[in-house]
Amino acid sequence: MNTTHTLPFTQLDIRAPAQQDRRTVAMKKNELLSIARPLGRRIDCIQGDVWITQDGDARDTVLSAGEHHIADRRTRLIVQALKAGVVRISARVG
Repeated sequence: MNTTHTLPFTQLDIRAPAQQDRRTVAMKKNELLSIARPLGRRIDCIQGDVWITQDGDARDTVLSAGEHHIADRRTRLIVQALKAGVVRISARVG
């Protein structure tokens, strides 16, 4: 028997000017967040634990509260909440 599981999914496409380019997102356990064109964006784990993966990159990152990741590729980035929490996606750095 083949079973398909559907996870909550949010597409985040940040196009606001840099000074307004910050989003804080509350995530439920297993919820997915997709970020288009993430190069240089900073992802802060404010609460909980998240797993980050990026198209074309074999590296995966797990963040706990207080940790951050800076995207170093242009390809789509996926954040999955390993438990309920909050992430902040900030403007491009540098």
